[in-house]
Amino acid sequence: MTDADTKELVDHAAQDNIKITAAQASHTAEAQEAQHTGQFSRALRRVAKRRQALSRASPYLVGIVALADSYEYIHGMLCYIIEARPKRWLRILDLHRSADYELVIDIPTLVHEAVPRSAKSRKYKFRVLYHANGITSCLFSFALPNTENWLLIFKADEHLIVETLQLDSTAKIFVRNNKDYLYFGTHSEEGADGFRKWVIMGYSIEKRSWFSRKMHLTDVVGYDIGSTVCFEIIDDHFYGLSNQTDFEIRETDWNSYYHCFRFPLDNPDLKKKQTMKTEDSWRRQHAEGPIDDRWSFLKLEKDEASGNINIIESRKEWLTKKSGSLRTYYITPVIFDGASEVNSDEEPPTVNGNLPAGRLTGSIAYLDKPQGSDLRFRSPENVHPGDDSSMALAFTRSQTHLRDYHRCCSTYLDLVDDISSGSLGPRHLRLRAGSRKSQTYWPSWEYSGYDYEMEPKQKSIEEPAYPYQPNRVYFWPPKQDEPNRIPFIDDIYMILNPPGCLGGVISTSDERSVLYATGEDANGLKVLVYLSFDPAARLVGMSREKYVLGEQDMSSSPRNETGGSYHNLETGTVRGTQHSEREDKLIGDLSHYPLPSYISDAPSVQTVIMTPPEGCKPWAWTEQPMYRNLPGKIFTFAH
Repeated sequence: MTDADTKELVDHAAQDNIKITAAQASHTAEAQEAQHTGQFSRALRRVAKRRQALSRASPYLVGIVALADSYEYIHGMLCYIIEARPKRWLRILDLHRSADYELVIDIPTLVHEAVPRSAKSRKYKFRVLYHANGITSCLFSFALPNTENWLLIFKADEHLIVETLQLDSTAKIFVRNNKDYLYFGTHSEEGADGFRKWVIMGYSIEKRSWFSRKMHLTDVVGYDIGSTVCFEIIDDHFYGLSNQTDFEIRETDWNSYYHCFRFPLDNPDLKKKQTMKTEDSWRRQHAEGPIDDRWSFLKLEKDEASGNINIIESRKEWLTKKSGSLRTYYITPVIFDGASEVNSDEEPPTVNGNLPAGRLTGSIAYLDKPQGSDLRFRSPENVHPGDDSSMALAFTRSQTHLRDYHRCCSTYLDLVDDISSGSLGPRHLRLRAGSRKSQTYWPSWEYSGYDYEMEPKQKSIEEPAYPYQPNRVYFWPPKQDEPNRIPFIDDIYMILNPPGCLGGVISTSDERSVLYATGEDANGLKVLVYLSFDPAARLVGMSREKYVLGEQDMSSSPRNETGGSYHNLETGTVRGTQHSEREDKLIGDLSHYPLPSYISDAPSVQTVIMTPPEGCKPWAWTEQPMYRNLPGKIFTFAH
């Protein structure tokens, strides 16, 4: 095949990929941006490259972006605080839009203007709760002599304090907002049964007023946001979710259900609240086995293709008939208003040829109870088995500092320390991604959520027993071979594992990026490391020398039936089964490639701070980002 033929095939494949992505990306941030810019092809290429980068643990950019005492990373906005007393700064950097400036807020000046009586107090606490649509919400606490807690809401770029509110409680406080409405909640209302309950309040940003009624969520169980409960604003509704339905643990054979509700943002009324029906919100059966709650996470996510809302939960379980544990990712569609009703006059379908099935949803087939049991069968589309304890390279919870799942590319993403447990060596943080792809043929099958080895009878030898290929696991950066160390890879490891930084790792992620704080430097500041899977990501002063792809973990690679070889889907090559072999072209030179249009065409993001009102001292302005004054490089691998 000639080079021209190869290029033609690649171009056709790229166009096909764009067409496929267009049907699966209408609700992405890239598609929304394209509605304003008209650059739809560019947006689709970005989506395709982002998903590919996630599934292979191959970020396009890595660098140290700040030193801070504390931080929050929300929808691509980095809000970090530097406690250089008596000066205290809150700095806000838009990483998703590759801003070349930072908003800087003088915290003492802000709090004195927002709550004048606090000027008499020397000691106070200040932390960021949320940031979205240019609106920042913070918790401000001081003592005179009794402790007072205040919610501060402001727009730094407009030099505007939107609202201040003295709080009765700050227990498990959270804030969510869009450009029109803001809601905050606390786990502070004690019920008659002695258990604490959630209570939330809403605020109209346009009218600059609080809603007259509070929402008392007496039926929401759980208090750990991100693990047992979740609250989000999506489109025009406020959503709440819990994976628990009972305040007391009952030692009986029971079924667990999600409790999911929503209400319109402009009308926080219990009469307007919608709640998922029990038949749509089944979660698991107690008999499936115990759960290790340390690994669990829970979130609500908008599907990038359909715009529908899904519940995504990760659970590490000791499933029935299994000798070890298995980490699995479950997806449940959010359904309201009886959208899942079916015609009751229709003949019910059968499962396995003899058991009558109940009504079907997109995630679960409900079966009649045979002999008193309550079997539930899940669609493999919505069940992604991940790591099990039998894997050659298993990581403990203390070695796993980030746990996330990206349904758009069927990938789970971890940040792991692959130094052997108990080792006294330096930290060795790396990205680890496990992704799956669908098989060519989709058979008729049934799939049990608590017996992953159950295989249906195949209609033909061409039909696979399970519609997905086994997970392919990738690590980034690749491991260094001691005899042939590559200095460039060492530089990347130095960014991911800053020398001399000890202590814990605090991490967070979104659909485009990962950001984590590692240890503390000599001044007691945490080092903030940023990794982006967006090919358009850029930071001022970044270096572009080589590209580095994720390296497949051959010890977890699927084999063929004879166990003789492993087929690489990305390159089409067949490699031997020696685990020490590495895929070709993991590292390559970029010096002779021009910058891609994603980066070179990206507009500079800038804002103008409004002049403060007469007689008020400025408390917000812009400066160049802190990372421009930090030692060390920022690398981009876009090509």
